[in-house]
Amino acid sequence: MFSHEKLQVYDKALASVASLAQHSASWDKRHSVVDHRLRASESIVMNIAEGARLRSTGTKQRMVDYAVGSALECAACLDIAVLKQFLWADQAYGEKHRLCEVVKMLVGLRKSWELCGLGEEPLAYGDREDPAQPGPLFAHERLDVYRVGLDFVGWFNGLPAGAELSSRLFRQVDKAGTSVVLNLAEGNGRYPEQDRRKFLDIAEASAVKAAAYLDLCQRKEGLDRAQREAGVELLGRIASMLRGLSWS
Repeated sequence: MFSHEKLQVYDKALASVASLAQHSASWDKRHSVVDHRLRASESIVMNIAEGARLRSTGTKQRMVDYAVGSALECAACLDIAVLKQFLWADQAYGEKHRLCEVVKMLVGLRKSWELCGLGEEPLAYGDREDPAQPGPLFAHERLDVYRVGLDFVGWFNGLPAGAELSSRLFRQVDKAGTSVVLNLAEGNGRYPEQDRRKFLDIAEASAVKAAAYLDLCQRKEGLDRAQREAGVELLGRIASMLRGLSWS
């Protein structure tokens, strides 16, 4: 038996990944969130296994940080999936509750490895326990900028071109908008300040990129001027809020 197979969180992560895969099997693969969900969910499992293999406390903890970040990214993918009508809200909340349990166990594991142990210590994460009582499960869900990021994804998906992603340019807008939301979620959960700032910077760069692609869509794909302005206004708010977060 490998060392990671002894960890309860590893089994919990496998169950969560399998459940996510079942829900996402029918999602339209043209949407960027599909690939992100797949890679992030696998990353949770792989980083737990790698962390258990390593001997250095610092590197073991870094692998846990990566696994936590990937779990937060999966949770954000579920928010996007609801906006795209790939999932019902209650289905997404149930899956997010599974992920929250994984994150709590990972935080406990990180603490136990800090003490040079191999056991798993439960540690509270968030303040929601009941999947039947909808409410924020993760810290990033309380960020205004995260909610505005979701507003942009919802706005874009409300356009016929945004839902159908019929051209490469519209797919690029979807990719950049998805990147904003996912990097906000993962960055907010990072322990080192340098890592946190890196992800927030990526999110800001993605907002700028999305705005530029909207300009191209207006010129080349016939996107309505008013529609373009509505999207750019949301992206401008995101970029402004991120600049404040990055250097706070």
